[in-house]
Amino acid sequence: MSLQNFFDISQLKDDQRVLAEPGYAIKYSNDRGEVFIINAQDIADFIKFFRDNFEEAKNAWGDVPSKKDNMRKYEEKSYRAIFDLAKSDNALRVISSTARSQTKPITRIVSKIICYLADLEYVDVNIDSHFDLGSLDAALAKMPSRIENLDHNPKKAIKLQKNSTKKIPLSKPFILLAGISGTGKTHFVRQQAEYTQSFNQTYCLVPVRPDWHDPSDLLGYVSRLGVHGPRFVVSDILTFIVSAWKDIISSIEFVDGIPDLIGKDQSDIRPFWLCLDEMNLAPVEQYFADFLSILETRRFLSEEQLRHHNAGAGVDVSYLYSCDPILKPSIIGQLDSDGQNSLRSELGLNGAEFNGHWQYFCHHGIALPFNLIVAGTVNMDETTHGFSRKVIDRALTIDFGQFFPNNFDQFFDPQYRPVALGYPMISSVTLDDFAPVPVDPDGARSVEFLAGINNILKGTAFELAYRALNELLLSVVCFAPPDDETLYAVWDDFLMMKLLPRIEGDHEKLTVFQPQNPDDDGSQDLLASLFRHLESSMALIWSGDRPDLLRESVNGDAEVRTKCRTKEKIEWMRGRLVSHGFTSFWP
Repeated sequence: MSLQNFFDISQLKDDQRVLAEPGYAIKYSNDRGEVFIINAQDIADFIKFFRDNFEEAKNAWGDVPSKKDNMRKYEEKSYRAIFDLAKSDNALRVISSTARSQTKPITRIVSKIICYLADLEYVDVNIDSHFDLGSLDAALAKMPSRIENLDHNPKKAIKLQKNSTKKIPLSKPFILLAGISGTGKTHFVRQQAEYTQSFNQTYCLVPVRPDWHDPSDLLGYVSRLGVHGPRFVVSDILTFIVSAWKDIISSIEFVDGIPDLIGKDQSDIRPFWLCLDEMNLAPVEQYFADFLSILETRRFLSEEQLRHHNAGAGVDVSYLYSCDPILKPSIIGQLDSDGQNSLRSELGLNGAEFNGHWQYFCHHGIALPFNLIVAGTVNMDETTHGFSRKVIDRALTIDFGQFFPNNFDQFFDPQYRPVALGYPMISSVTLDDFAPVPVDPDGARSVEFLAGINNILKGTAFELAYRALNELLLSVVCFAPPDDETLYAVWDDFLMMKLLPRIEGDHEKLTVFQPQNPDDDGSQDLLASLFRHLESSMALIWSGDRPDLLRESVNGDAEVRTKCRTKEKIEWMRGRLVSHGFTSFWP
């Protein structure tokens, strides 16, 4: 009997970093096309756990109804009982997070591996007559040699490198994923969280309700109902924010009442992905106002300031971060001791190891952690709310159909995937930040580029300000383009994310007046003027293609390229203006 009968075992690239060393990867595809990748060492640990609790497991199976002629088949009977028995085991938790917490796929995979290693036919296993401690011991004994044999064939297994996935930092940790329904926007956020190897911990999906009109719907609120004192009603989002903070701070000590945050090494801090699904079902400016304002208060010390701080403190740290609180300490102070204890418990801060965290939050409130990335999925139709420029200015807007097009011919065999994205460790650029960008070593080219665009927008509601310039420079620093073509690609994506989403209106609104001579009335089509200007300033990529900065080849064997996105979008917006008399960025 061959393991290939049960599994699709294929070579995995080192840069996938699906699982950490030690171990080998088993890639399992079920009949619905879902792919689960499991570390073989975790399976060996799980078999040992299962063997040590074998009698209890057999008793649990006896209470599970069979689905095949009342025969006690391992395939049909075990998945719920085994999950309930071992749900507290570390190995099972790893498998669970990999298999998206679906108990039946998890334990079917484990069942097949146990049967293979014990030389048992999977579909004919009878628990009482075939599955005993001897077969489990035999399975454990064969595990190392069979894994060893798999490793001799590079087409079947490959040892994985730890921490080999490179994450490209976003210039801002707030993105809007715009597009028609069903394009994969929510799945994109799930996929980004899966890159962290700890999906259950680093992903939070919150469906936005149409009746949200207040920040309390997002973060929670103080309730004074009941016979007891005031209680804080905690939201999933607030709990998730605290979880992200716990990933940043290993401990907090207080010296003379001053908090001394002892942070982890930045390479060990995972991005936490909060997905606000159908974000504009409710008016964003109302329930999301606090977040939008506090997002702009994020600050990191520059490298020069950090060196000065380290010299004065005598302690070498790699980052210092501050942000205004999203939950103010005065709100926590409204609670009595019982209410505070209840809040601490619901936030997952019980235990002596979190004493410092809790004291810090009580004194300073709960701020936005820098490793939190908020992604809102949006559809623009008659059932949703539009976005003001206040929201658009504070977000990176990604037209999903342009950045991640649905290629129907690749439905069964995808050729591309999104790159792994990370959080920024910078909020405002300095000249020192451009050291790794030789193609624009002082940012002067990018400043000149945006200034030329602003000349066209001058006097309109679409003119850009310092925030936009800072975010363009942040994008250049984050991607560190090595050549002109890649620099223009950064500019192209910036225009798609930050400028074009601001532009909407009819012919009158999109006509600007900039007289060039006394005989000229100065009327100009704004989109046409932008088109001509960009055709000249980005000539290198305007009529050809350019590197795709947000997608990569599944096989890693070729650079992914795409057409100039801004050109296609402006042409689409101009065509819509001609045919409908009105245009906007939104599909």
